Amino acid sequence: MPPDDPALTVCWIRRVTHHDCPTCGMTRAAAHLARGEWAAALARHPLAIPLAAEAVLLWAAAPFAIVRRWRPSGRAVRVWLFAHAGALLVLWLARLFAHAA
Repeated sequence: MPPDDPALTVCWIRRVTHHDCPTCGMTRAAAHLARGEWAAALARHPLAIPLAAEAVLLWAAAPFAIVRRWRPSGRAVRVWLFAHAGALLVLWLARLFAHAA
């Protein structure tokens, strides 16, 4: 488990602004998930569980995609990326406003 000390963070946004970035807490949340600590992972970063589930599904589907020589369209990849970026941005803004209040 990575240490909780903010002075030991590798996140340059947190070092410069003293605020969490959109992905701050994801590594610790993944460590909690690896131990089966679902509630702790959810508390650390709410998107850790859906992203981990998505990664497992993509990993499981990869052999079928390779055999069928299937590739996602460029549009599908852009939609996927913007959806993830949007979810991270919304969560980040909610965290910032909750911290400020």
